[in-house]
Amino acid sequence: MRAVKTTLGIVGLCFVAALAFVSSSLQGRGTRPAVGALRQAFSGDLEIAWYDGGGDGSGRPCVVLLASFARPVSDFNELAQSLHREGFRTLAVESRGIGGSHGGGFLASPTLADLAADVEAVLSASELAADTSVHVVGHAFGNRVARTFATRYAERTRSVTLIAAGGRAPIPEELTRAILVSSLTFLPWSRREPELRRAFFAADSEIPDHWATGWWLWGGLAQDQANRASHGEDFWAAGGAPMLVFQGDQDVISPPALAGEALLADFPERVRLISVVGAGHALLPEQPEQIASALISFLRELEAQRGVTAAGRSSTTTLFSSVSPPRSIESTISRPIPDR
Repeated sequence: MRAVKTTLGIVGLCFVAALAFVSSSLQGRGTRPAVGALRQAFSGDLEIAWYDGGGDGSGRPCVVLLASFARPVSDFNELAQSLHREGFRTLAVESRGIGGSHGGGFLASPTLADLAADVEAVLSASELAADTSVHVVGHAFGNRVARTFATRYAERTRSVTLIAAGGRAPIPEELTRAILVSSLTFLPWSRREPELRRAFFAADSEIPDHWATGWWLWGGLAQDQANRASHGEDFWAAGGAPMLVFQGDQDVISPPALAGEALLADFPERVRLISVVGAGHALLPEQPEQIASALISFLRELEAQRGVTAAGRSSTTTLFSSVSPPRSIESTISRPIPDR
């Protein structure tokens, strides 16, 4: 009898340990710390975590950072540090169920409008003046939230940058499965690595350690519900904001013809499309320096143009007309960008 009890006890402990391991895998096991000071905001009765970086924000233009499906905002660490060095303040907002943000899981049913409202709640908590507009940067799933925010809060949106834009066409079933397998960190790496590469990375790109871990499927469940409750046309236009679009030339989730090129065709007067050579859907860890350089150029020129307009002078400057594309980035268009 004692032996049976001992055996049952061991089995029970193993079950609890396995359950804890799977649970931690759904909630970001191995997530690297994010850049900036951790803050909390309330969106309704939900607590939303965000990171305030780049100084106290006095006079600094603000850039909101919104991460990919089931990914933490620490994916933006390198980009955020580059922005800080150039005098920008960053507000990196964790999606529901990711990091310290509440509202994830199987029973969560947010809409993209709810997630956009979370961003507005963060802006209010950041003590920005109510009439202050911000630059919004969204990566992959975050691009949907960014454009929804720009649509619903146009007066708060100075520009929108999309890193791996999509949303008009459904993701093929085999790639949806690859995304899911990529996020299940309790599976062996030998099972996950081919799927992660297939869905997110170009053939020659190295997968960094922080992309092998740090998956928050708990938050991904809420994001999936938000996707299901929306239609791409609801946010496609991003209001009337100027858009910078980074398009990976090897992106299979959001291929050029259905993403960046489609946006350019629909809104040629306000879209700046940049094709990033040697990049898939992940983009940020694949070509970080080139993306940072092009984004900072875009933001600087918008800020300069804004200053000219505020001074009452002409605002017809053509953005990037004198800026050479960074190495490994192919510039595809240069047009005037409307004031914002």
